[in-house]
Amino acid sequence: MDNNFLKIGELCRRIGIEKYTLRYWEREFGDFLKPYRSKGGHRRYSKDDFEKFLKIKELIKERGYTLRGAKKFLEGNGNNKEEKKSPERGNYFQGKKILITGGTGTVGKEITRRLLSLNPSVIRIYSRDETKQFNMQEEFGKRENIRFFIGNIRDAKRLKMAMEEIDIVFHLAALKHVPACEYNPFEAINTNIYGSQNVINAALEINAEKVIFTSTDKAVNPTSTMGATKLMAEKLFTAANYYRGKRRTIFFSVRFGNILGSRGSVIPLFKNQLINGKLITLTSKKMTRFMMSLRDAVEFIFKAIYLARGGEVFVPKMSTVKIIDLVEVLKKLLGLNNNIKEIGIKIGEKLYEELMTRDEERRSLERNDMYIILPPPINGKNNKYFYPDAYIPKGNNHYTSEKGNFLSKDEIKELLQKEKLI
Repeated sequence: MDNNFLKIGELCRRIGIEKYTLRYWEREFGDFLKPYRSKGGHRRYSKDDFEKFLKIKELIKERGYTLRGAKKFLEGNGNNKEEKKSPERGNYFQGKKILITGGTGTVGKEITRRLLSLNPSVIRIYSRDETKQFNMQEEFGKRENIRFFIGNIRDAKRLKMAMEEIDIVFHLAALKHVPACEYNPFEAINTNIYGSQNVINAALEINAEKVIFTSTDKAVNPTSTMGATKLMAEKLFTAANYYRGKRRTIFFSVRFGNILGSRGSVIPLFKNQLINGKLITLTSKKMTRFMMSLRDAVEFIFKAIYLARGGEVFVPKMSTVKIIDLVEVLKKLLGLNNNIKEIGIKIGEKLYEELMTRDEERRSLERNDMYIILPPPINGKNNKYFYPDAYIPKGNNHYTSEKGNFLSKDEIKELLQKEKLI
């Protein structure tokens, strides 16, 4: 603090954002932010600037607004039409009782970490691995508002007990590895389909508020058992909105590509092969994928929770990466030069992924940060939902990782370092 002004580092620490994010917001919201300049030309921020940055963070990071929507909100001093139509105000998670299935996974732990700063009443971690639960307890320390429940989503009775009085359910538990699901297809069906239906049934019985299912781009035109079971689970979550009756429960899905740093990421495999002097096994040098950071994935899940009206599939706009470029960047960063061996497409694998089917494109809306696939009409009636800054895309585009703007090697390097994966 300098004469009641904050330096940029201290401001970022208090708000919980990176310096480059603050500078970006300062540029985009120049009409609202006017930092003081010291004699040396350094930026200094007042208490008023601090509060404005907090408001911008709330609108963008926590309430699902785009930059344009946030500007409109600030221009209208909170009295614009967007805000009046939005059902959630302030901190939506404060005082809520939350259950996370598969909560000991990479995404589950990051969601828990983010939720703790939003003051929920309780977070229940539901998973079947006691060792991972123990490790998570050690990582987070003793907290009164985190509870750990041993259980499997296949066990409907146990799941219902864990879900009593819950408001929000994050359904993350699944069998996710493509080869494992191919060789054990009925296990994938039991967990990804029957287990998801158990989550739906329990949520309806206790009259939960919102239930979000995390899916994958492999559910689009699936060629694998894992993708097919995820697609079926998406459809179960959409259909649940049609038979919930007078209950308040809203079901919806988010559909991701590869999340950097998660257990399903190829990065740990490539790093292990490089460090141990092995050949780098690559399906094909032509393979491409959608990728996003763990932090961005969790922020997107929170956006979807604010925006959901029932039955949608929310799809983030993700970066596309050539896997061969990713390998080359890893080799350079680690200072290793292992040879690459192309092993061919594995059973159930694709060379590229897709974000939505042709049918879904025809009933989707677009924002500058996402696509919103609306539920199909029932009995000829379309759902008339409102979403801030959403519009009908012009023409039909087939969104695949095969084409588009690929990240450069420098951008891949920056992303890996930012996420501390190297």
